[in-house]
Amino acid sequence: MTGKQWKPWSLWILLFLGGSLWVLAWWSSPALFIDEANVARNVFDRSFGGLFSPQDYGTYAPPLYLVLTKLCGEIFGYGERALRLPALLGGMLAVIGLLSAGRHLRLGWWRLLLLAFLFVNPTTLRYVNEIKPYALDLGISALLLARALRSLRPGWSWALWGCLAIWTSLPAIFLLAAIGLTGLLCTRGNARLKWFPVGFLWLLAFALLYFLVLQPSVGDPELNKYHQAYFFNVSPGSIEEFIRTLVQLNSPIKLAFGFTALAMFGGWALYLSGLLQDFDDRKLLFALPLLIVLAASSVKLYSLIPRLLLFLLPPLWLAATIGARSITDNLPGKYWRYAMIAGLLLILGSTNVVRHYLHPLKFSESRIISTDLQPGFQPLLHYSTLPTYDYYRRIHPRSRDREERPVIQSIREAERPGKYVLLFDVLTQQNVRESMRRDTLWATERGCKVDSRMLFRGAQIYLDCP
Repeated sequence: MTGKQWKPWSLWILLFLGGSLWVLAWWSSPALFIDEANVARNVFDRSFGGLFSPQDYGTYAPPLYLVLTKLCGEIFGYGERALRLPALLGGMLAVIGLLSAGRHLRLGWWRLLLLAFLFVNPTTLRYVNEIKPYALDLGISALLLARALRSLRPGWSWALWGCLAIWTSLPAIFLLAAIGLTGLLCTRGNARLKWFPVGFLWLLAFALLYFLVLQPSVGDPELNKYHQAYFFNVSPGSIEEFIRTLVQLNSPIKLAFGFTALAMFGGWALYLSGLLQDFDDRKLLFALPLLIVLAASSVKLYSLIPRLLLFLLPPLWLAATIGARSITDNLPGKYWRYAMIAGLLLILGSTNVVRHYLHPLKFSESRIISTDLQPGFQPLLHYSTLPTYDYYRRIHPRSRDREERPVIQSIREAERPGKYVLLFDVLTQQNVRESMRRDTLWATERGCKVDSRMLFRGAQIYLDCP
C-alpha cells in the first residue's frame, strides 16, 4: 500500500475513517457533564464582552474560545452539538496543521503515521467532542508548528498570529516561547533582533490575559490542592517521590502513544530517535515545548494533568514520525522493515478506539437525571447535579419550562409529608456516593418509601415520605 498509486488513496481513506469517528462521536450528542455545563452556563449568561473577564463556577477558558462557543450557540441554539463545534473545529485544525508540517518536513507517505497517531488517540477523541478548549489547544499547536517549520523569519505576521493564539489557547504561550527561542538560534544577522519586539508583544498579550482573566484563579487553595500531584518534582526526596517524578515525566509520552508498555517504550524510542536526527535546528521545536512545560510545572506554574498537555502532542508526534522513518530506512532488509511496521501497528492498535464506532464515548447521563422525572415528585439537587440540571432546565433549546436558576436542596430540610426525588451525578467521586448513602439512610429511618433508579454514574432516589 506504499506504492505510488496507493499514496493518495490511503491518505483519503485514513482521513475518512478518522474523521467519521469524530463526527459519529459528535453526532451522538452525549449528555453534558458538570464541567461542560459550567462552561455552557458562563457562555449563555454573559454577553460577548463579559467573556473577557474571570468566569463563574470555578472554570476558566481563553476568551476567544468562549466567544466562538457563544457565537455557535447564538446561531445554532445552545444545544450540545452547537456548543461542541469549536472542539470539533480544533480537531480539524490539528489535521490541517499536521499535514502541513509533514509536507514541510518532506515526510511523504509517513504522514499516514502522523495522522494515525492523531486519530487513534483516545484523549483526542474525547476532547474533540467536549465543551472544553483542549482540542482547540491541539489544533492551534499544530498550526503554529506548521508555520514555524515553513518560516522562522520574524515579522508583524508572527506578532499578530501569536497574540491571537494566546487569547484562543492558553498553553500557546509555551509553543510561542519555543518558536521564539528556535527563531533566535536559526535567524542570522540583524534579522535576529526582530524577534525581540515580536516576543515583547507576545508577552504583553499574555500579561493582559493574565491580569484580566487568569489572576483570580492563581493561588486558589482548592485548585492548587487539586493539581498538587501534577506538578513536576525536580528534586525528589524519597523513593516514592522519585517514582512519581518518573511517572510525571512519562505522562506526555503515555498521552501521545498509549497506555501499554509497548506504546510507552516505543513512543520514547521513536521520539528520542527523531530528536537525534541531524536535519537542522528546527528540531528544537519538538524538544523545547516539553522542556519549557516541565520547567514551568517544576515551579508550580503549570499542571501536568493530561488534558492540559494536549498541545504537546503535535511536536511529540512529528518527532516520533521522523524517528520511525529514520529507523525503518536504516534497517537491514525488508523483513526487519516489515517487523517495524508491525510494531507500529501494535502501538496504534493498543488504544482500541475502534470500539467507539459502535459505542460513542459518554461520561454522564445528566440529561436523563435532569429531565426524565416521574410526575408528582419535587426534585432536590445535590451539588453534583446543579450545573447540568441548570443547563437542561433553563438553557437547553428543548427546555420546556425555562426554570429559574436552581439551588441545592437537602431532604433534611424538606417538608413532610411530601414526595421528593434526590438527584446525584458524578458517582465516581466517593464523597458523592457517601452523600447519597447518608441521605437514603436518613430518609429510610424516618419511614420514607425509597425507590432508587441507578443510572450511568448517576442516580435518582425517589422518596415518598409520610
